[in-house]
Parts: sequence; structure tokens; C-alpha cells
Amino acid sequence: MIILILIFSSSIFANEIDQFLENKWKLSKTQMRYFKSGKILADSDVSSEKSLQSFKMKALAKHKKSCNKVVRKLSLLEEYKNWVGFIKSSKYDSKNKLLTIRAEHTLLPYPMIIHIVVDRPKKQGKYPFFFPTGIFKGLEGNFTIKEIDKNCVFYATSFWEGKKTNIPNIVIEIFSETLSKIGGSILMRKVN
Repeated sequence: MIILILIFSSSIFANEIDQFLENKWKLSKTQMRYFKSGKILADSDVSSEKSLQSFKMKALAKHKKSCNKVVRKLSLLEEYKNWVGFIKSSKYDSKNKLLTIRAEHTLLPYPMIIHIVVDRPKKQGKYPFFFPTGIFKGLEGNFTIKEIDKNCVFYATSFWEGKKTNIPNIVIEIFSETLSKIGGSILMRKVN
């Protein structure tokens, strides 16, 4: 009986995730298994053409707690510097909705100051963001927080196109995917 309940519950979660991700991301069976086990999924695609470079990325994570508990912790943007090793400083200006992060990691081509205009997350919903400055100036995206079957699910997507950087495409793909997975995993653990 318990096995039937677990199978039924698992299939409900999979159906709701499929509906949530419809037109966003078609997960393979392996990706779904990783996602259900709590792994952060990230996929980045960078391309160049003549003097332009473009970047698109998506990421997916879940936490076993309700979104109310998870968002309460993750909304503490100023604390990220204390939780994630490669974030050396994090400040949030509520008036201007500006998150400023200084990041340093061996995967990054150099230390970076990242400005992100975003609302502080306070509840489930969709939160648009953009980068007003920096190497990826004009990057736009959004992240969505949604409770599905008593799990808090996060989906983020972003897109940038601009003047070709001096960073090879593969390097941008590797650091964006890897740091998203590392940072996301650490933040999900901090909620526990």
C-alpha cells in the first residue's frame, strides 16, 4: 500500500512539473530523476556571430519544504555573502531594487561585480530581472517560484545579446552552468 501511495504521489508530482515546465523545458527521464532527487539543473547555450555574442540559460531547482518557508530564507539577499563561498559581498538597495554582488571563483575569468535589478522575493510568483551594467549589460530574465505537491520549485531563465566579449563561448557556458548549480545547491541547503 505504501509503495502504491509513493508511486501515485510521484506521478502527480511529475504531471504537475510537466505542466509547469510546458513550453519552458522538456526534461529527459534522467533530468527528471536528478531533479526529483534534489539536484539543480542548469543549461546554458552561448553562440557568436561576427561581432555579436548571445547567451541563454535556464535553471531548475526544488526544495522539499513549502514555498513560504523557503522564500522567507532566500529573500535574505544580503546574507548570500555569508552562505555562498564565491560571493564575496552582497548588498540590496530596496529603494532602487538593486542587488549588487561581488563574485570571485576559479571558473570566472576575473572577479566580477554584478548589478541585478530585481524585486526581493516575498512569495510565490514570477520575478523579472535585468543587468543594467557590466559585461552582460542588458541581460534579461525572470525566475518563477511555485509550490508543487508541497515542494517549492524554482525555474529561472535569462537571455543576453551584445557585443562579443573576450570570453570564449565554452567558458561562459561552463562557468554559468557550474556556478548556478553550486550556488543553487548551497542556497537550497541553507533553507534546511
